[in-house]
Amino acid sequence: MDVILAEHTGLKELRILKRIEKRTDAEYDKAAFQLHREAEILTGIKHDGIPVIYDFWEDQNEICLIEEYIQGISLQEYLLRNDPVDFKFILDMLIRILDIMVYLHGLDTPIRHQDLKTEHIILRNGELVLIDYGIAAYLRGESAESLGRDDISALSSMAREITGHCSTYIPFWFRASIRKAGARDDSACYLSVTEWRDCLKRHQDAERNKRGLLIKKIAVVGNERGIGTTHTAFSVTSYLNYSGRNACYLNMTGRPFLIRMEENLANDFYQKNGIIYHKWFRAKPDFGPAVEDFEHNSEISVMDCGTDFSMAADADLTIYVAGSRPWQSRILMGEQLDSESTVLLITPANPGMALALARSAGHRVLSLPFQENPMHPDRRVKRVYDSIFKKLKEKEYI
Repeated sequence: MDVILAEHTGLKELRILKRIEKRTDAEYDKAAFQLHREAEILTGIKHDGIPVIYDFWEDQNEICLIEEYIQGISLQEYLLRNDPVDFKFILDMLIRILDIMVYLHGLDTPIRHQDLKTEHIILRNGELVLIDYGIAAYLRGESAESLGRDDISALSSMAREITGHCSTYIPFWFRASIRKAGARDDSACYLSVTEWRDCLKRHQDAERNKRGLLIKKIAVVGNERGIGTTHTAFSVTSYLNYSGRNACYLNMTGRPFLIRMEENLANDFYQKNGIIYHKWFRAKPDFGPAVEDFEHNSEISVMDCGTDFSMAADADLTIYVAGSRPWQSRILMGEQLDSESTVLLITPANPGMALALARSAGHRVLSLPFQENPMHPDRRVKRVYDSIFKKLKEKEYI
């Protein structure tokens, strides 16, 4: 089969011409069948997510099909170029694909695509188009319970593939929906693509109805050097990304340790679109004054302020780290301790000292356990951050 990009001489618009020269062999028979099937399936269909068929003809020498030219990039290629992506992107893509399948399965004579793959999904100017209907089939004589079961199973496999590119927290309900779509027992599976789509949209609407983030800048500052302020900023960033918030670490100290760390651990870190990645950790590189600065697109900035509390002046939340001489805290912080936007941590964890400091400072103090790898916060560390951010979530600040 020849696939040619052609231009309509009158409209000056690009079209796709699919042409097969007639011959007698098995390969021709297969290609001819698929071209006939695609023309039969798509003729008369009008949907933004499905290519338009303009013409189809057959003579003694060839079979030709002219269809809409979909100028864009496949979802497969997009994921390779932009890996990793966040959960919001994945959820939006899956709902859009399901919207197209709901349309196909809802026609007077329902259509089953039967070849759902990421390479058959094209992203075009913010739209999503499903292509390649060569092995599509009409659904005739099937009960409503089994309508398009193959498509649902294929979409479940595709969803698993896409989530492998996710860099943020994937909610339990989303994983559960994929498992349900892929269940082998029909009684445990979604009855239709409509049911699955509506389930995902309910969760998506619930997320959109939440108030916007009131906390967008978090400052981490210590009362002295060498007490783990940077470790704490690293782990806060990793924790937020793990929890589904798009957070980025910003080094405000002026010390280029991110460059040295990336050089020493080159196999564990990589850069993409100007951001350093390592599992849940994200950071804006230390390019120095010779390189023009740029804005990152994360929801939350975690600023490592070292010991300079003045850098935290415009922060929405300040995490103050106290070390071996915590008694300085009341003097250094002054009235800042009276603010609800300040959290006081003592590291490494010392519950007795934390209690004494809390009494002295008149402020709640949390003990942060030692973190061997701050980019992989363990359960103990996560529990401390849970206690901090739980109250903020209740107030819908984050």
